Amino acid sequence: MKNKLHKKVFKALIEGRKFQEIRDVFNYYNLVDLAVMVEELQLEHTLLLFKILKREISAEMFTYLSSSKQEELINAFTSPEIKGMLENLYSDDIIDFIEELPSNLVKKIIQAASEDQRTEINLLLSYPEDSAGSMMTTEFVELKESDTVKRAISRIKTQGKVAETITNCYVVDQNRVLVGSIRLREILFANEDELISELMDTDVISVMTNDDQEVVANVFKKYDFSVLPVVNDEERLIGIITADDIIDVLYEETTEDIQKMAAIMPTEGSYIETSILDMAKSRITWLIVLMVSATFTGFIIQGYESTLALIPALAASMPMIMSTAGNAGSQSSIMVIRGISVDDMTIKDIGLVAWKELQVGLVIGILMFVVNVLRLLIFTPDVGLMTDLVISGTVFVTILMAKITGGLLPLVALIFKQDPAAMASPLITTIVDALALIVYFNLAMHFLAL
Repeated sequence: MKNKLHKKVFKALIEGRKFQEIRDVFNYYNLVDLAVMVEELQLEHTLLLFKILKREISAEMFTYLSSSKQEELINAFTSPEIKGMLENLYSDDIIDFIEELPSNLVKKIIQAASEDQRTEINLLLSYPEDSAGSMMTTEFVELKESDTVKRAISRIKTQGKVAETITNCYVVDQNRVLVGSIRLREILFANEDELISELMDTDVISVMTNDDQEVVANVFKKYDFSVLPVVNDEERLIGIITADDIIDVLYEETTEDIQKMAAIMPTEGSYIETSILDMAKSRITWLIVLMVSATFTGFIIQGYESTLALIPALAASMPMIMSTAGNAGSQSSIMVIRGISVDDMTIKDIGLVAWKELQVGLVIGILMFVVNVLRLLIFTPDVGLMTDLVISGTVFVTILMAKITGGLLPLVALIFKQDPAAMASPLITTIVDALALIVYFNLAMHFLAL
């Protein structure tokens, strides 16, 4: 087991300019952990590291640094330093950090890149943001269907030096159309004279360059892939996407969905790095919408002021009814949103969802009805049994409506090509609150003879 490197020791080595010991540290410890320490170094010390370390090590470490640290370094690097780093990075990693940089630094990087790199960077940047094309790498092993195993191994040795992975190889025809895939182990254990076309798997799953990253993530999850080929409109092989890129996508998509369900416009960057103004902008829009929409709830209450005046106990139960309705609707919406993401549910499943949520609502509603009657009898014995039944009956009906509404709204969002997460807790709470109050007051007027 390795001894943990202390930050003070690491900093002392750099300040003391112990070059060989610093190189030993980077050969011994994990680069991800070291990048955390480099993040806290002053710029002059970080630049020193990039000068004394091997380019392949410093380039890889660069990909683990924060966007702000990367921007600081690119701003300080000379053109030869940038060019040297780019030569030791995969194309998808280059695009990842370029997309976070201001335009003047992007221009600096492109000017420093070689002609081949510049062409490749411009190609990847031309694809829509968050698409398969923007996240793929063009460094992969490509075999011909006419290759023998011996020839294929020779290609792998040549192309594998710069390829991001060699475990999965993809086979193309003379027009570079993707026709098959084959694993390295299958090639290694085959006879040298066998043709790749006889060994390859022709049922190849791929994604298009313009497919959204969420679609790509779902394909990875469904087929349990570690690598996925990317093709253009003519089915020609353009690049590959590896599992490490998908982990980042899943993290981003999960964060975005959580923010939307909390009535926050999605923001980039961490909580610590996001400015106060950006945070306010991301939150204010939905808060204004919800505040204005709550006006309708106020109108409903005003319309039944005479009812509340006659039986004050009704007012005491309003917060409980509205809270229960909102929570019940949110539970259903979150489960359906997950079903859309994980189980590929579509608008065609609306009948199934409605029926299932109705059954769930009946079970929960009956239990909540019984519990609430007992609660009212124990804590408010002077209110009267009929009032208790009206309040509890409202809870029952409200849960039914909230469950169905919460389950259907995310699917309805798909019809209008909106993100289902945007139909989550905040919007559903506003809708079911209004419905709950209408049910509540109408039941009270009918059964309490007001």
